[in-house]
Amino acid sequence: MSSMEGGPPAASPQAADRLRWLDLLPVIAITVLGIILLFAVLIGLVRSNRALYRANLETISLSAALAVYLAFGSGLVVALRRLRAPLAFLGLRWPTLIDLGLTLLLLIPWYLGIIIVSASSAALFNGGRVIPGNSRLIFVQHPRGIGVLLLALLVTAVAAPICEEVFFRGMLFRLLRTRVPLWAAVLLSAIAFGLAHASPAVSVALLPTFMYMGIVLAAIYARTGWLSNTILLHGLSNAIATVLVFYQASS
Repeated sequence: MSSMEGGPPAASPQAADRLRWLDLLPVIAITVLGIILLFAVLIGLVRSNRALYRANLETISLSAALAVYLAFGSGLVVALRRLRAPLAFLGLRWPTLIDLGLTLLLLIPWYLGIIIVSASSAALFNGGRVIPGNSRLIFVQHPRGIGVLLLALLVTAVAAPICEEVFFRGMLFRLLRTRVPLWAAVLLSAIAFGLAHASPAVSVALLPTFMYMGIVLAAIYARTGWLSNTILLHGLSNAIATVLVFYQASS
């Protein structure tokens, strides 16, 4: 694999390891299978005890989201297990103080960019009206108790950033990087990242915002070579959004 701009992972003894496009298949297949099984369980729960389901909808929805990411993560483990040292290959390490400082510094341009892209997208695709972010979908009911917030943070600030960064940056972006120029790899992986967040509950006008996020995260990975940096930024951003939505929904 061609080296990343940042260099550290590619310079490791595992540089001879190669990702294959086929490595994406177990991730997709296991995730889809997990979603199907999860729907079957939820349908069974609704049919057996609808009152219990409705009374615990908040916890059940968050637990379901966590289950999907566990399936996603299982697929990643299966796909990457043939590599001799997958953590080093991807550029995963315990964050250093420099990593933490870089993440905090990047939060300002990160949010400024999101504001600019979201406002432009609203003007072009939504008649200038503000587009509600997907973070509003985290809590489907009026959230009660700190336990719900902790479960939400486990999903949004831990499971989602780790799984999504490993797949979209650590795998997809690196595979694209071996086939197309850097700018194209960044753009194509960002488009895939944006489309992966599309759903009937999310406005299509949010796609440019997700693409912007994907571009920034891919650029950071290409520049530093450490996937830990993109996970930190992704996770901290999600954590801030989750906490803000929680307290807004609780008031």
